[in-house]
Order: sequence, then C-alpha cells, then structure tokens
Amino acid sequence: MPSQSPNGFVITSSVRTEIVLRVAEGPQPTDTLLAEIDASDSAVYDALSTLRERGLLVESDDGWDLTAHGALVADSISAWQAAEGFLTTDPAFWKRHRLDVLPTEFRRRLPEIGDYEIIRDSPQDPNRSEDAAINVLESADHCELTTPYYSRRHQEAIPTHPETRLLVTREAIDISFQRYKDGHRDELNVLTPASIRLTDCQFASVVTDEMLKFELPTAGGATTQHDGATADRHDGSGTAEPRSDGSVTDTTAILLSETDAAVEFGRDLFEALWAESDPLGPYIERHFPELWE
Repeated sequence: MPSQSPNGFVITSSVRTEIVLRVAEGPQPTDTLLAEIDASDSAVYDALSTLRERGLLVESDDGWDLTAHGALVADSISAWQAAEGFLTTDPAFWKRHRLDVLPTEFRRRLPEIGDYEIIRDSPQDPNRSEDAAINVLESADHCELTTPYYSRRHQEAIPTHPETRLLVTREAIDISFQRYKDGHRDELNVLTPASIRLTDCQFASVVTDEMLKFELPTAGGATTQHDGATADRHDGSGTAEPRSDGSVTDTTAILLSETDAAVEFGRDLFEALWAESDPLGPYIERHFPELWE
C-alpha cells in the first residue's frame, strides 16, 4: 500500500500536478498532454501510468479523465495553490495579523477574494489607510459596514441610504451615543435602528457594490504606528484605545479588493453576522432611554 498521501504524491511532481489540474478541466487525450506539458514524453507517460495505478485517472474514448478520488485531489490542490497565491501577494500582512476573529467558514474562503492590495500608513503619510477607508465610504451609494470601534470620520462618511446596514459593537455604540448626549449631535447618522444591529466582531469591513475593505487585529499586541507609538486615532480624540491583546482591529493597514469574488465574500460574511446579531432598539431603550423617547 502506498505510504504517501494522494495529495502528497501528486504535488511532489510538477508533471503529475499539471496533468491532474488539466484533466480536472475536462477529458484530455494523450497527444494533447504530450504537446502542451513542458516535459519529456517519457515523463508524461510515466506520470499518466502512476496516476492511473493510484486510482486517480482513468482512460476512456475521450482521453484521460479523473476518478472521483482524482477529482477530490484536484480540488484540494487547486485550493492549496489559491491559498499560496493569496498569501504571497503580501506575506508581511498575514504574518502580522490575526484570522481567528473570522468565522471558520470564511477564514477558509479568504483566497476566493483573489487580487487585493494592502494600503499602509507611513511616516510620510500617517493617515493613508484611514483616508483610503473613508474614500470607500464616500464613493458608495450604500454599504454594509462592520466595525468594533467608534470613528467620527467613518461615522460622518457612512452613506445614509435606506439600503445601508451597520453591524457595530456595544462599545462603539456606547461611545457614539455618549458623544451625542455630550452635545455632539451633528455626528449621529440619520439611520433607523432597524438598519443597525449589535455584534461582537473584532474586525472591520465595508462592502459596497464595487469593493471590499477589510481590517484585522494584530497578532501580537496593541496596534502601533510606524514610529512605534500606540495607534489611537479612531475618533481623533482618544476614545478607542487598542487593547494589549491586539483584539482591536488594526487601522494602520487595510486590505482593499475590487474583484467580484471579494464583494460576494464580503456580503456573505456580513449576512452571516447579521443573522446572528442582536437588534439595537432594546439596547438603546435599556441604556439610553432618553434617546429612545
């Protein structure tokens, strides 16, 4: 019995890997594989023979095809390659940030996003990522926004369209309404309580018709600026300090993607969180009764 796993057996040979992925797209005649794969004829024949012996390929009148076992291996390898490509776009970002704050299903789906860009602050432009995030909001007719922190600039930029929906933490709501009580009445968005629900999430995202914006907490401690100082700019006045465990989302580096898959991913994630969130009305009635009236 072969000691190597089917996946391991395939990916340890570039020829076997290419054959499996090509055949996953549809039956492939031997002549086509010989002509299109950059390897010697003997290497291709040997790979076809061993893949058949392993029960991954079968030969039919239309050419080589995958067995059910082979199809599962091909899917697994495709997913692995997608994850590898996704990580190599910006390895430093993924080494610095946490993903355990995402539901497992969506953490596994992240590579579906495809192309993306990481926008970072710099000493020359310390507000670059925040400005980019604000631009996403200001350029949208409506959006779905998830946030664990309060930001005056973000709140002012949120489109007040009937289709806009917000998922916010209780801490962010407390700050927002306390500021309203303290006299900052121009800051409160004109959104109905039904369009805002409460969540416990520790990441931030904005989904529009054109784009996904994503922020994650850091992996090893408090969010820091490039000069090493603790970041504290969520509202410009020190109302949302990152916790020492890095559980508050990092606003100094954001992920932006304009792919259709990214928008679909963001909307699916938002809907999943929305379904598990709590209504805002009872919370306001209990903690801010004077505003509820």
